[in-house]
Amino acid sequence: MKTNNWLKELPFVFLIAIPWIVLPYRADRLPAQVPAHYSVTNNGWVVDSYMSPIAFVIMFTIVIGFVYLVMTLPTIVAKSAWLYYFKLAIIIFFDIILICTLTGVDLGTDTASNLVMVLLCTIVNGFVYWMFSVQKKSGKQPISTKYYNIIWVGTHFISSLPLILVVFAAQHWVGERTIPQAVFLFLAIMSNLTNSVKPNYFIGIRTPWTLSDEEIWRKTHQACSKWFFAGGLTGFVLSIVVPISWVHRLLLIIPLSCTAYAMIYSYYLYKKRASV
Repeated sequence: MKTNNWLKELPFVFLIAIPWIVLPYRADRLPAQVPAHYSVTNNGWVVDSYMSPIAFVIMFTIVIGFVYLVMTLPTIVAKSAWLYYFKLAIIIFFDIILICTLTGVDLGTDTASNLVMVLLCTIVNGFVYWMFSVQKKSGKQPISTKYYNIIWVGTHFISSLPLILVVFAAQHWVGERTIPQAVFLFLAIMSNLTNSVKPNYFIGIRTPWTLSDEEIWRKTHQACSKWFFAGGLTGFVLSIVVPISWVHRLLLIIPLSCTAYAMIYSYYLYKKRASV
């Protein structure tokens, strides 16, 4: 019996439309500017950017729409209920943040920020658990079981660490540099562990060109794992000594540079192989 798969996407249409339903309802009670970005400081979460309510809703609509489109393709390819519900959970998470802002809930308070981080940590760890367990049960894990389990546990720990540190920051237990440093360590450790990972749709550098050819996958990971490791280690060291204003820039520049290098290098190998 043929199923109407498009009906499964209707909840996402509603979720993406929710901000535009809440905005007119709250329009006369909203301030001219609403919080648009929070930073973690020695004093906990603080608002460091504001924008108009309509601009805020437009921004979130674009973000939610982008997340939906990016996550829909692997959902179709893998045909997995877990991926579908993970996508649903992520978009609901974004909607909660948006609605809280429009209804006047201050996400900068200790209680609110802690709840947000616990929710996000639950969503991320649920997906990580599914991602690794389904691959292991299929008997097609991309590396030996020993290293696979190390990466599995390590991913749970390191992906949770920045979120836990945000909770600690709300209690004034960490400084502004701690979370970026955790991210850089995650980048360095994971790149080193995935150096010899085999082709798969879950772990590693998954560009169209690496997935199209096992040799391109192997060469890309051997070269780029060193680049990512060096980038993570460099970012960690620099985040200790550079002015705090530069730490957040490094958190953007280094991962994006490493990602761009991986994409360009894998495309270069693909074109080189195609010309032979």
